[in-house]
Amino acid sequence: MASHALVSSGSARGSPWTQTLARGRRSKRASHKRYQTTVTALFGGRASNPGEENQAVGTKWTPFGAGSLANPTRTAKATFADSVTVPLPPDEMIAARRRRVATRKNTGSPTSKVPPVRLLTSYDQTVATIVEEINRTASGDRVEFSVYVLEPGESTERVLDAMRRAARRGVRVDASLDCSAVSSFTRWCEGTATLASELVEMEKRFPDTVTFTPRKIPTHAKYVMCHRANSVSTAVFGGVNIGDRFKPWRDFAIRAEGSAAVGALSLGVNGSLQTIDSKDTRGSTPKIDTRIGNPYFLRKKPRTVGSRHRNAGADAEARRGGVGFFTNRPNGWSVLAWAFPRFARFPGRFDVYPALIDLMDDTRWDRYTVAAAYVDRCGVDVLTPALARGAKMTLVMPRNPNVYHDANRKALKRLMDTYGGENGQVRAYMCDDMLHAKVFLAESSTTGESAAMIGSCNLKQRSFGQFAELNALIVQPSCTRQLEKELAKLVSESELVVESDMRFSEPKATIEEWLG
Repeated sequence: MASHALVSSGSARGSPWTQTLARGRRSKRASHKRYQTTVTALFGGRASNPGEENQAVGTKWTPFGAGSLANPTRTAKATFADSVTVPLPPDEMIAARRRRVATRKNTGSPTSKVPPVRLLTSYDQTVATIVEEINRTASGDRVEFSVYVLEPGESTERVLDAMRRAARRGVRVDASLDCSAVSSFTRWCEGTATLASELVEMEKRFPDTVTFTPRKIPTHAKYVMCHRANSVSTAVFGGVNIGDRFKPWRDFAIRAEGSAAVGALSLGVNGSLQTIDSKDTRGSTPKIDTRIGNPYFLRKKPRTVGSRHRNAGADAEARRGGVGFFTNRPNGWSVLAWAFPRFARFPGRFDVYPALIDLMDDTRWDRYTVAAAYVDRCGVDVLTPALARGAKMTLVMPRNPNVYHDANRKALKRLMDTYGGENGQVRAYMCDDMLHAKVFLAESSTTGESAAMIGSCNLKQRSFGQFAELNALIVQPSCTRQLEKELAKLVSESELVVESDMRFSEPKATIEEWLG
């Protein structure tokens, strides 16, 4: 990957374009550090110190072993204690390290407080898990609910009923739904509806406990977080929308638990905590106690439970446990980016694309399995770094996707023309079911280690630079092994791509690429 010169952390100079480029480079380096700290939590290598998201640009990355997430920076007292401790003999040190590595391979990081995540492999399983988690909330707890599409159906009513019962018990429910022009256009194309009106009605019925936020910026992230005051917090996230139409679709989601994982997810999708007055839950300037003069000592505590875990410490702990989150958080609209999505993006922070590039460019991995619902030219560019260095790849796509049919085939032909063929690096398959997954499994044929990225982000240009997205990098062996089996099953039930699968129509394919 190309390396960029470090940019000074002082005031930006030069033209607005130069300043924008400098900010983009800083964001890319920060995302690269978060990718490295997640993978090296189990496998070793270079990483950075925990909680360095706001570290001044220009500081040097810390080598692994000196101050990484696997070996956090120690206090002066700990350093002094180390200076008077007699080290182990070399042979004992080697034996101890081998024991730690073996333990990590089997159970994850031995010092981690992050329970193993659970892979959900179908729509019904995902909805049942969401309903179960909401039903287990109690008065004083909080539910955060966000989906791209909320369509009618029996399964949707089960989710909405669980939310209503939770609100009746005194659980705070914060719901959001994509109501942007993008999703409206998609619904118009597919002839479908959304149930935003149900969430509006729920807010009117339970004004003290329910808030509904219609998102005007394209929000494709899908998650449910259950923050519990007196028991373990949980979250469900992935690529699954809500609606009976999606029942037969093949997709994946993840259930995570623990304050570290849920706090890290909340930090990813909501940003750093802005302490708020309990009477104004939509955000306000913190009220400073003038008797102390410190904004951290507030006269009123935040109303929402779970906020105490939304910090860099929880994020670092989650990564030590093998779960790292990468998000896109657009905060505005850009006409230029909308017109030229390949060359510009919305204002905000976009970490998913750099994380995917890091995963593909990581020399630890020489085998990839990718299940992708939608792909365009930018998506092919994401896969290229792995193939350019000789890695093998198995790609599964839907034969007849609900949208972007010709754009998919155009991208597939471009990929296969370069890296396909009988003895090529890419083996592509067509799934006759509607495959809605956005899943990447990276494996090492020498060590047997693996890493998975699962989430909501499609391999498309607008997903990378305009949509709010949520992806997770997981290096827990229990999850990656299960995903390996599920993807192997998916491949066995699909058919190898033939020439007819790569035929597309122009200008339809180009128009679909631009729209998506």
